[in-house]
Amino acid sequence: MSNPLYHRIYEVVRHIPHGRVATYGQVAMVVGPPVTAQQVGEAMAALRDNHPEPPVPWQRVINAQGKVSTGRHQQQLLEQEGIVFNAKDSTDLRRFGWQGPDPAWAAAHGFSLLNHSAADEPQLDLF
Repeated sequence: MSNPLYHRIYEVVRHIPHGRVATYGQVAMVVGPPVTAQQVGEAMAALRDNHPEPPVPWQRVINAQGKVSTGRHQQQLLEQEGIVFNAKDSTDLRRFGWQGPDPAWAAAHGFSLLNHSAADEPQLDLF
């Protein structure tokens, strides 16, 4: 992929472990300013036409409501990783959310850590 911003976004997404999800905003926070959640979404959408190596686990990036953005296939991929969705097709970000990159890796590669204050707030009406 020739877009250096997308390359950095993909590098972060590759660090979201199996069985965990991150929001578009969290990925943007780790990549750092001026990256926005919308740009992360655009980078994920670009994967339809480009297939970088190593692969990018795009399915692990979801919206801030704990819902998938691309439909049932994305949700099925996440369910295969053990992520549980409720009847409203939301997952509990406190339970399945990514805690962010390893601090040493983030520092070595110029990325930020996640601020967990927002993630620690209770989510209403999930389960």
